[in-house]
Amino acid sequence: MIRKLSVNDLDAIQEVFYNSFSSEEAPITYPVIKSLIEESASDNNYCIGYELDGKIVSAVGFSPVFFKTDTGISAYILAPLATHQSHQKEGLATKLIESAQAHFHANNIDALLVYGDPKYYGKYGFDAELGKHFIPPYPLEYDFGWQALMLSETDLNEIKLPFTCVDALSDAVLW
Repeated sequence: MIRKLSVNDLDAIQEVFYNSFSSEEAPITYPVIKSLIEESASDNNYCIGYELDGKIVSAVGFSPVFFKTDTGISAYILAPLATHQSHQKEGLATKLIESAQAHFHANNIDALLVYGDPKYYGKYGFDAELGKHFIPPYPLEYDFGWQALMLSETDLNEIKLPFTCVDALSDAVLW
């Protein structure tokens, strides 16, 4: 079952992140989703998880971006995403991403952004060429991993859209 996450889920989410990420990455990624959940009401973050047998086994966070100029465009960043190793390859992350896409489309959000493996996120329509229109707040270690997915018919033409993000993602180490 897919549902919104709350602070009551943090212990299970911590287990998921420390199980699915390396010992170097988990202490960086878990605090991001923890902060997104704790600040979800004030920041308009959207965090959902997949629950099996009463326990969260996969989780994803989305947070809004803030364009430096008024563009009339709205976008969210997908970060972070994790599935417990014992439930990987079951399509749970796919279900979460597709559910979130439907949620954002229904709420008239124009674009989703992600910094990750193009082969993986490309399955969901994310595209590195589209990503070039959205200028992240920090230099990217791997430019090819910055991708966007348009949920609306908004034409980006040649525009570049620099943005800032919520505090949880405002750390150059994450980029």
